[in-house]
Amino acid sequence: MRFGVPLLGRRVAPRCTIADSLLLITAKRRRILEESVVPLESATWMELLCLLGDNDVDTLVCGGISRSSRDSLQSRAMDVIDNVAATAEEVVDALRQGRLRPGFGLAAEEPPPPPVGGREEPGSKADDAAVSREARGPALARTDCLACPDRVCLHAEPCPHVVLPPLEHGPDCAQMLEAAWDVASEEERTLCRLAEVVYFAMEMGYTRLGVAFCMDLLEPAAVLTRVLRRFFEVVPVCCKVRGIPREESLPPERAADPSSHDSGATTCDPVSQAAVLNAAHTDLNLLVGLCVGVDGIVSRESHAPTTTVFVKDKSLANNPIGAVYSHYHLEDI
Repeated sequence: MRFGVPLLGRRVAPRCTIADSLLLITAKRRRILEESVVPLESATWMELLCLLGDNDVDTLVCGGISRSSRDSLQSRAMDVIDNVAATAEEVVDALRQGRLRPGFGLAAEEPPPPPVGGREEPGSKADDAAVSREARGPALARTDCLACPDRVCLHAEPCPHVVLPPLEHGPDCAQMLEAAWDVASEEERTLCRLAEVVYFAMEMGYTRLGVAFCMDLLEPAAVLTRVLRRFFEVVPVCCKVRGIPREESLPPERAADPSSHDSGATTCDPVSQAAVLNAAHTDLNLLVGLCVGVDGIVSRESHAPTTTVFVKDKSLANNPIGAVYSHYHLEDI
């Protein structure tokens, strides 16, 4: 049996057409007989198709694949194991163990079994098993709620599959959760995100809000600020606040290359954004259109809680959840 695995670096390529090499694996009865890697020149679908045929590949192991590409392979009597998220080494190991399947690496393979006969008391076998799992490594890090078989947590019962630390909500956390619950359970009207922010901040007794915005969303940030100023003091601060030239923010190896400079461009400075808001002693900071990564730094550096009001998505009219419901965009990832 011959397997072909399009790779990007040493991982299965998320799409076949962005692969930089093809891993060829010859296996027989879970024994790996041969491995080799063939570079891809252009990573076009036709090049990959020819390479698979020239190397007598029986099964393509890949990430995302379009329906037309799958049909093209199946018309050539070639099997497909898709939606694989793993390293080349993990694929080889899964073949040895007979575990390779569609979706490998994306979900838990075996959800932990629920306790028999309801919740177990401390000191029982189930409790001992939980302690044993904890002793083998960080059990919380292996949590996969999507693979849960029962979801008893939705019925106000503790999860039997993870060992959680004692619950210690501070007074601020308890107050925020209560306010969030009040807003989320509003039944008289359906609140938009902006209205939820206003209701939440008012219930918390906040008086000063920060708006950390991207210059790409300057107009929405201005409208948002005008609305919020009906109720609160507002401190808007843009992502370019320090005015750092792009070339000054580059790592030394790129700064030495003039071709990598973007003349006149200003780099984002999320640390300074957060510093401005911290100096203003804001009670809550709102993120508006910040780039992925930049938003994380502002949240990390901010002394006040943060929440996202608007996001930036250049492809989906600032509606990123649309990608989840779009066959076209899911294939493009």
